[in-house]
Amino acid sequence: MTLHSLAATTDPNDSLERSWRTRIIGRGESHRKAMRDLASAAATDVEVLILGPSGVGKEMYARWIHENGARSRGAFVPVNCGAIPVALFENELFGHVGGAFTGARASSDGLVAGAEGGTLFLDEIDALDPSAQVKLLRFLQEREYRRLGESRIRKANVRILAASNADLVLRVREARFREDLMFRVRVFPLRIPPLCDRSEDIEPLLEAFIQRCADDLGTAPIRLSANTMRHLEAYSWPGNVRELENCVRFLTSLRLDRLVEPGDLTLLGDTRAPQGGAVTTRPAAVDTPQSLNDAKRELVSRFERGFVIDALRASRGNIAHAARASGKSRRVFFELMRKYSVSANDYC
Repeated sequence: MTLHSLAATTDPNDSLERSWRTRIIGRGESHRKAMRDLASAAATDVEVLILGPSGVGKEMYARWIHENGARSRGAFVPVNCGAIPVALFENELFGHVGGAFTGARASSDGLVAGAEGGTLFLDEIDALDPSAQVKLLRFLQEREYRRLGESRIRKANVRILAASNADLVLRVREARFREDLMFRVRVFPLRIPPLCDRSEDIEPLLEAFIQRCADDLGTAPIRLSANTMRHLEAYSWPGNVRELENCVRFLTSLRLDRLVEPGDLTLLGDTRAPQGGAVTTRPAAVDTPQSLNDAKRELVSRFERGFVIDALRASRGNIAHAARASGKSRRVFFELMRKYSVSANDYC
């Protein structure tokens, strides 16, 4: 299979396909739906919650919303909520005045002030400590805050975008995330599907990454054999788009003077059935018949995933009801959902 030009897959007059200019690449229907939703979200200042597994590029989608909205001239300030210690949360977000605490010799503006007139992107919002969730909720409700050590109340003019790779509905049911905060940020839920559900996007993504990595590393673009291309299209990509780009970057760094063959790949080992079926454990770089154990494992995986989906669909996304109907404990049923990357939100 030969990779065709990305330009041939995009119509410069089609606003849904011009997204490759901001590094969002795809041609499948799920990609087109995501771009339509992005365009709708960018047209207003509504709060958006971007959902999807790690590696799908949630920050990139958030940047697209910012760059194509009314606040594009303002700053886009990303906040990794999972990396901020609880004790520093208020200081990081709201800043402080000189002398507010030991070591605070000078005043400091927080991230909210840095995003004034622009967008504040709260990544990994599910990782916030309960006390931080309360402080964030108060700010989101009124867009008002005070710097540490200051009595003056400041008004923030910022747009809020958030992202999570966790099922927030489930986190609320488990009392690990505040329900009122979830509804505050989940005005416009936007789900980005994993790469294993977007096989039609692998080819254009590969082409873009091949050229980008060649430019970055100052070498010739890699060339893929037809057999290698089949392996890449059948692979499950648990690391999603990030893993695909890293794969291309590795292959480019090899500086091969020949076609890339399956033996050159360093994939984790899981491949999908060619039509997007169940996950198997056949090594991606070996063209050998399946063993009996592999065939049994594939059949069980396909059955279990289908059973979980059918149960959730019948219960309209209610995990507790689906678990009871399946004769499983809620914990065991949830582990099956995690195992097969099934989200209850898709069946509500």
